[in-house]
Amino acid sequence: MLEALRVTELRLLLSKMGKSKSGLKKDLMKRVVDLLHNECSPELLSAVRELHKLRQVSKDTRRSSKPSSVEIISIPACVSPEKPQSPISVHTEPQMIKLPFYQTLDTILPPTPLVPKMYGMCGGTMQKSDFLFHLSASQQAQIQSSSSSQSGPTSVQVVLRICYTESIGVEEDQYPPNIVVSVNHCALCPIQCTYSSDKIGTEPSRPCRPIDLTPDLYPTFTNRFSVVWGNFGKSYSVAVYLVRLVSSQDLLDQLRRTAVEQQELCRQRVSEKLRSDPEHEVSTTGLQVSLICPLAKMRMSVPCRARGCAHLQCFDASFYLQMNERKPRWMCPVCHRYAPFDELRIDSLLCEVLEKCGEDVEEIEYLSDSSWRAVRHDKSNKNKESVQHQRIKHKVNSKPVGSVIVDLTQFSSDDEDFHKEETVSTHLEDKSVHFRKSGIVKTTKPKSRKTQVQTIN
Repeated sequence: MLEALRVTELRLLLSKMGKSKSGLKKDLMKRVVDLLHNECSPELLSAVRELHKLRQVSKDTRRSSKPSSVEIISIPACVSPEKPQSPISVHTEPQMIKLPFYQTLDTILPPTPLVPKMYGMCGGTMQKSDFLFHLSASQQAQIQSSSSSQSGPTSVQVVLRICYTESIGVEEDQYPPNIVVSVNHCALCPIQCTYSSDKIGTEPSRPCRPIDLTPDLYPTFTNRFSVVWGNFGKSYSVAVYLVRLVSSQDLLDQLRRTAVEQQELCRQRVSEKLRSDPEHEVSTTGLQVSLICPLAKMRMSVPCRARGCAHLQCFDASFYLQMNERKPRWMCPVCHRYAPFDELRIDSLLCEVLEKCGEDVEEIEYLSDSSWRAVRHDKSNKNKESVQHQRIKHKVNSKPVGSVIVDLTQFSSDDEDFHKEETVSTHLEDKSVHFRKSGIVKTTKPKSRKTQVQTIN
């Protein structure tokens, strides 16, 4: 059953379960199999069956239908044969994922497949598709009002989004390889994308941001934009939307208004974590939680975590939103699960803790009765130990250096004619060094040499 699922369907399944969606198909298959073996739940099984059923239905429909971009399914209006059947056309188009920093105001061009058309002399690899659209009077008014109210980039924009065509469920933005977008025959739109390798046919790495078309559009005439891309066997669709840009501060204000978890639920979660298990002899009497954000390494101001996270540790919502505004990853810094904006919840209990405890407190401990206490690490003992260590080191370095004269060559000679097997033993004691050398010497003229050795006592 799992082998029949595509890569996009496996990614959708893993995203529903809060797992990573990166990697090849064999990696995704392994993660799904591990989920079925370790964390098998009714929701997971139903999701797998539903995807498999939709996959089979789509296969049967493609076999029986004529080649067309619109699938027509004939459904009888009633059981009586007297009334004619009324065909109902169902247009299957991909649904694009909701972007928190782009509020969709209107759909200018719905998701439309990129139709391959040979472009240039690249051996049929590079393709080109042209699209036309016209801005309505209300859309023009929204763009003009937003551009006149501020000196920087307009807050209302016309953006282009691209994703896979053949998919089931919600799709993330994905650029095709070697993408180039031009507006009204001349202007090239700036595209921010990076490639993981120089291999031919490599798609730009995610996340792929929407492409702004606003600066080069005609307000009253028909607009044309062209997409040039490398065709390596995958199908893509493009869509044009009228959006309003949302800042991280706006999202933070929205979290404070609509996503604050009640203290009773927060205390209940703490109690469940500290609840004693009769099957285990060891019971937990307290859980320590850091007040330092794992991302910013600073004291949190708005503690939050995702709804699907099982840990009590929070991270700072303001810094998390700012980080995703620069590079939208939406990954929990504590458990590394998928943590989108819609799943974020502010911990009101930890907010109260931050208000009541001192600024010098960096860690607290939740107790079994849902209360808490500040954990203060005593740094005075560490400072005393470091001072004592420095004093001891200073005393060692300040000891006088003694000199000892040792005769190393009591039986040495210029002939160097002696056995190679020699033993030299050294002994350091009471500021003296004794060297003992044994061997058979065949010389008659001994020469003595004196060496001065310095020892640090």
